[in-house]
Amino acid sequence: MRLTVNKKEFAEQFYSRQVALKELGLEGQRRLSASKVAVIGVGGLGTVAALYLALAGVGYLRLIDQDTVELHNLHRQILYSTEDLKYPKAEAAANRLKRVNPLVKVEPVPENLHAANAEALLKGVDCVVDGLDNIATRYIVNQACAKLRIPYVFAAAIGFEGNLSVFSPPETPCLECLMPGLSDSELQTCATRGVIGATAGIVGTMEALETIKLLTHVGATLKGKLMVCDFSDMYFASIDVSKRQDCPICQAPAAPSVKAEKLVWLCGRNTANVNPEKTLELNLENAQKTIQQKHFVRVKSKLAIVFNYEGKEVTLFRNGRMLIKNVADEDSALKTYHEILAMLSKTSASSKL
Repeated sequence: MRLTVNKKEFAEQFYSRQVALKELGLEGQRRLSASKVAVIGVGGLGTVAALYLALAGVGYLRLIDQDTVELHNLHRQILYSTEDLKYPKAEAAANRLKRVNPLVKVEPVPENLHAANAEALLKGVDCVVDGLDNIATRYIVNQACAKLRIPYVFAAAIGFEGNLSVFSPPETPCLECLMPGLSDSELQTCATRGVIGATAGIVGTMEALETIKLLTHVGATLKGKLMVCDFSDMYFASIDVSKRQDCPICQAPAAPSVKAEKLVWLCGRNTANVNPEKTLELNLENAQKTIQQKHFVRVKSKLAIVFNYEGKEVTLFRNGRMLIKNVADEDSALKTYHEILAMLSKTSASSKL
């Protein structure tokens, strides 16, 4: 639905019940409209947080996610429906949020966030919201936010449990002060532990509220505290978190930039993300014509093509990144990646493929 009324009139009605809050008022609404927020991971937590941030009127949302929508996502990732299956999450979520609140600018970024690109992806925002499912990427986000002096609203949800905090060094400790040296191999996942959709919904909503408070200077946030939630018996506790004097992230000079990993395994699945050695500029229309000559194209969107390739499902993004599903090992993933690039380059008349 297109916005057919005057934007000012639309905003006055859309935000009227929110502006009526004496704690927020018109000035708080203006602060939200002028704010820029990055949501990293648009899954169970990220879809909920992004939805409420859009409804609240955050002026600009940058949605960063490397994955596509799968059937097992739908019970908790509330921005998607069966019509979005196989589409890039960043794209599907952005399209939905634009319909929910046409006043908000939403930028989909279908990228694999890693050490080499984290700062570039997060630069220029006022706050970063955590929708991730692994600690390794959280450490990378934490380091980038500490270096860029961007507040990081951290959250995690699994089963009936959730955690929430706000990291903003040097004012507060950072994630590695609280949870140093963890490995994803030590932690449970949604695939192994399971998760109730309402758990992600509650924690994601609290993330959005902490972000709104942070941006509008309303109330007291969870800076310097960790909220621990167990929804099986509705137990909530806030624990004070202290700076770790030997923390290599927030109590030491900035660490040197790290080279990106070429291949990253996605959480809980036989799915490999393969980053291009050099960013490409694929013409997806031409790529589709080449691919569909021999392979079944399942989805073609503005940002990606999803197709079957020798028993695997491949999602090809415009910059040359690929998600390769149903693959057992690194050698097989890289072999598939190079075969597909070779197939595309043979029929390309230009360096832009």
